[in-house]
Amino acid sequence: MRAACGPVAQMSTITPESAAANRSIPVDWNALANAFDNNAQHIRYFLHLETGAVIRLVDGLADPDTRARVEADPGCVRVDAIGAPEQYRWLQAFIPTVDDLELQLLLLQCLQGRGSFRRFKAVLSGRPEQLRRWRVFRLAQIRATILAWFHTRGLIPASFEHAWPGESAEPRRSHAADSARQRLYAAASALAPGDLHALTSLAEFLRATRSGLPVPAVSSRGEAERPGGLGP
Repeated sequence: MRAACGPVAQMSTITPESAAANRSIPVDWNALANAFDNNAQHIRYFLHLETGAVIRLVDGLADPDTRARVEADPGCVRVDAIGAPEQYRWLQAFIPTVDDLELQLLLLQCLQGRGSFRRFKAVLSGRPEQLRRWRVFRLAQIRATILAWFHTRGLIPASFEHAWPGESAEPRRSHAADSARQRLYAAASALAPGDLHALTSLAEFLRATRSGLPVPAVSSRGEAERPGGLGP
């Protein structure tokens, strides 16, 4: 995944949508699904229209020059996460699909007051089959949101059917990986500038080589992801 999209735009009136209209955009679907599902305020996501890479910039860690290039490049489109109100409506829409009246009532009770998402997941955790159904349902909502996002911008996603996660999966999210990212974030915070640059250069090299993308000439200063999305 590339950390920067190109040179800083100079007085350009070209928009990402007009530049890529009616052109098939390659997409890392799993990374894009995670971007739509991550409401962390300190992270910004962009879709690179040329490579399909999802670029993640973390406040306090992203290199200022890299951030400026990404935000000014007409080839990058900002990806805003799906908000809590919309995800709350998914909870409401799922409940009528449950054929167990007692479970329906329990789930309705979960929607009262703060902590609805946590309670909803806790109830479904005791019903493995319903939890599986919820995950399939939720994936379908994320998928529909992404398709609508492309459509409203006049963009055409490529290979959607072949790249989307399986029905039993959520956007790929490993607790072990999340824990490792948090440890890396903590360690990076204590590094001197020179050491931090070396660490992030290595991270960008590894990310680029594993993604099959060109090794970036300019690297960001690391990334950290919050542990999971809003919904169960």
